[in-house]
Amino acid sequence: MVQWYHSIITKLIIAFIILILVIAGLSVLYTFGATKEALKETTRDELVALASVIATQIDGDSLKALQPGDEESPTFLKIRDQLYAIESSSPEIVYVYTMKQSNDGIAFVVDAEYGISEDAARIGDIYETPTEEMKRGFQVPVAEHEYTTDQWGTVISGYAPVKNAAGEVTGIVGVDMSATRVIERQDFIGTIIYLIMLIGIGITAVIIGLISMTMIRDIRSLNDSAEKISTGDINVLVTVERNDEIGELANSFSRMVSSLKIMMMDDKP
Repeated sequence: MVQWYHSIITKLIIAFIILILVIAGLSVLYTFGATKEALKETTRDELVALASVIATQIDGDSLKALQPGDEESPTFLKIRDQLYAIESSSPEIVYVYTMKQSNDGIAFVVDAEYGISEDAARIGDIYETPTEEMKRGFQVPVAEHEYTTDQWGTVISGYAPVKNAAGEVTGIVGVDMSATRVIERQDFIGTIIYLIMLIGIGITAVIIGLISMTMIRDIRSLNDSAEKISTGDINVLVTVERNDEIGELANSFSRMVSSLKIMMMDDKP
């Protein structure tokens, strides 16, 4: 009896699983990488679209008129409440705010969490590390290509210009999505891809196992017949019927048994 680790079925299954793992592994690496980039691009598009919509809802003239110390004014509170309602409507959005250019750089105007969060920005607070995308946000809707990190955390941001009645840009709207949210999306997709790969490997292994078992069964049947013939028993009936190479071997074996019977009959006196 052949040991299981020497069995053809074991070798076939292992060989095919290795082949599948290599192919699937390369496919997953490529697919997951492309999916991550596509997901980030989709996130950027969402941020740009949301910032653009918010920008159209803000009065550019009112935003321009706000000065340090106006945090309790009706104009400030109205814009803040607008922004906070939008921020609160989506669990994926962590910050919404407006900014404008000043002599000292890019400064906050209305932070949606002013009066709600202790670390919210006040009117005139300078943003210390403006990016090129943030600066471009005063011209066209745009989103960061990569995550940015500041005192409020690691986020990916989108910006859109706010205009007044004359069509002049008076500031920008910024919308931040937590990097954790984006990574969670990527991890979820990665888990799905790996799960599909594992299920595919499992199904393939079962199919290969079933096919291999039928092959081994017929080979063993032919081997048993050969064993009987070797002991002098020529009344062997080969029952293997296949349309492949094993079937051809079985037909040749049947013809050999028939020839042996004829030869033995001819040798009798």
